[in-house]
Amino acid sequence: MKKFLLLVVVFLASHFAIAQKTLFTPTEWSDPNNEFYNKVSSSRKYESTNFVLYWGDKVGTNPAAYSDPALRFTPKSVADTLETSFKRYITDLHFINNAPTTNFGKYKIIIMMMNTWNSTDPRLEAFAQASSFSNTIGAMFVHPEATRDGGALSHEFAHTLQMMMHIQENPGNGTAFSGYDWAGAFFEGHANFMRAQAYSQWSEIDGTLTRWIQTKHFMWSSNRHHYTNFHLMYYVQEKEGFDFTRRMWAESINEEHPLQTIKRLKGFTQDQLDDYLWGYAQRQPAFDYPIQWNSQINTTSNFGKTIRSVYNSIKTNMPRYTSRQYTLLTKVTGTTDQYYTNNDWAPQDYGMNVIPLYPTCAGTQKKVTIKFKGHTEVNPTQAGWRYGFVTTKTDGTISRYSPMYKTDGEASFTLNTGTEANIFLVVFSAPKVHVNYNMDVGYPKQRRYPYELKIANATPEGYQPAASFRSFLKTNGHLHTNGGGWVSNNATVASTVYVGPYAVVRAGTVSGNARIEEYAMVDGGTINGNAIVRGNACVYNATLSNSVIVEGNAWMEGGSVSNTANIKGNAMLFAGNFGSSVIVGGDAEIGSCSTPGVYLQFPYWRNGRTDCDGKGASDTSNIDINPTFTNFTPAQMAFSTTPTCAVSTLVDNKSILDSEEDLSIYPNPTSANINITFLQTEQQKVTISLFDMSGSKLNVITDKIYEVGRIEIPFNCSHLIKGVYLLRIQTGNTIVNKSFIKQ
Repeated sequence: MKKFLLLVVVFLASHFAIAQKTLFTPTEWSDPNNEFYNKVSSSRKYESTNFVLYWGDKVGTNPAAYSDPALRFTPKSVADTLETSFKRYITDLHFINNAPTTNFGKYKIIIMMMNTWNSTDPRLEAFAQASSFSNTIGAMFVHPEATRDGGALSHEFAHTLQMMMHIQENPGNGTAFSGYDWAGAFFEGHANFMRAQAYSQWSEIDGTLTRWIQTKHFMWSSNRHHYTNFHLMYYVQEKEGFDFTRRMWAESINEEHPLQTIKRLKGFTQDQLDDYLWGYAQRQPAFDYPIQWNSQINTTSNFGKTIRSVYNSIKTNMPRYTSRQYTLLTKVTGTTDQYYTNNDWAPQDYGMNVIPLYPTCAGTQKKVTIKFKGHTEVNPTQAGWRYGFVTTKTDGTISRYSPMYKTDGEASFTLNTGTEANIFLVVFSAPKVHVNYNMDVGYPKQRRYPYELKIANATPEGYQPAASFRSFLKTNGHLHTNGGGWVSNNATVASTVYVGPYAVVRAGTVSGNARIEEYAMVDGGTINGNAIVRGNACVYNATLSNSVIVEGNAWMEGGSVSNTANIKGNAMLFAGNFGSSVIVGGDAEIGSCSTPGVYLQFPYWRNGRTDCDGKGASDTSNIDINPTFTNFTPAQMAFSTTPTCAVSTLVDNKSILDSEEDLSIYPNPTSANINITFLQTEQQKVTISLFDMSGSKLNVITDKIYEVGRIEIPFNCSHLIKGVYLLRIQTGNTIVNKSFIKQ
């Protein structure tokens, strides 16, 4: 018996030893031209279960004691932080196969601590990036400052897993979204999505949300927001389960756009894909992404709640970043209730507009009616839209969704002021034909999808009374005597300056004959001479002088604009200096420039532009592929019948689900537990029953009264055999069915 036990112990010990990961020595390190040649030492390394850290001779064998705090780090702490992400990504979520027979299961991920060598080689300097060695094992290259918490490390580790997808799970030309431009933007957004799986507090951070809420009308995979486009992935995770996001990487094919991967894996047509993506877009006004990051740890918070919290912080502490949050329509000349999206606002492929509406009907039920008509002549092959209404509560959480609309026509929805605070119209660009765009192809080469609206019994954002427009900004200030716009008591604005009734000056000094017009915001800096800030432009701590114009949706943070320079469109400029007759517009983000020219895109070799290259409006890169359009006539936009404020109780006051989008099951498929989430718009009894596919009723999951709000019910289905099951949720006369798969 003792001998048998001894054999078991020996066997287990040997098996454990075999399973231990080993160190991989990259072939690159033996190349004299490689930056790490003769620079890696066993005396300057630290190993954990899944990682090995190497550092340079500058910080010595004990980097925790190094004199420069910026380069000081504790190897064990860095490794422990990485192991936390490893547990979440691999042990819990199984993103990469970690079996001992795989590269990932054999070798430890290599971490190179950058800026720690006594060397002038710039290749040994970096902040945080990821790659691989010898096409065998993933690697990270991080500055000690990037290791202080799990934020940067979890993001970069996600990149190493993307590399391992291409090396191990999905090798081949163009697989795992590698080697072609139009998938490149997915890497950064997905890495931030993964970070949220490990660290709930980074479900959203102000540095990404500030960018997203200003650019969500851009193409979804635009490089102008490729770090911030990951809200879609929360929606996919909710609908399909986390494993679907793994499958996207493991099963992508050559030159496939990530949205086309979703389309193929789901078996969608393009029209069905657009319907699916509409469900995500409609969630944006309330950031209604209810999936929990780890229900075993936290059963009350979710991704959407974190995003709303970050948004409220931005609104309070950095309100300038909300200037593009809501779409501002342009009124058609000669009309009182007909509007269109101008070039700055028209959504690009899979982009969206969120338009707050302010009902004018009396009473507690305020019915809004719109007529929608898209300009299909602009891009006749691709042009398509989805649109609908959303109502939210005072705290910003969701109340109700309208049905989805996808053709030109009329639609109505009612704001119930007793329980709801806001009503929004969401318009999503839904291309009928998918188009791939090269990286940073730029604004003139991205298709736009303009449309027009006729709005009855409500005014859209920017047309409510001036005192109500962006009223959250207007505290501790006064109306300017020349124009009636709002000026903070922290700002100095001369009497000669014009501040329009909807404009806001929050801080700074404005003098001379400067004009702050329309919806413009000034938040610090110095503006003088004949400078004009107009449209929906935002200027923050910048200097404007002479006869410059900053207009459209332009964003100017720091730096200066002088002479006759014109900053316009959706340009976003940070700390640059612009002079002469420079024109910066489109979606450009460029550095300082005073060489006359027209700059409408980020300089990139594929679009033929370099910094401040002086190319003019006629250059090929600046020719807009979107033709101009003529506004529809009043007759074309007329309502079929005159809208009234009368409310149909049957239509407008459904007790629960306005559409099947309001019921979600995740993860789906599942191997153990599911969460059932639905929207309850009034206190009422809800019954949820479980059926098999033969129609046999197996269980009643819940049968009780629920309060108003989004309800989440966990259900342990580990006892179910593998197969497809049906959930039936019933409230009053409303019944919605939803299936899920038990694996």
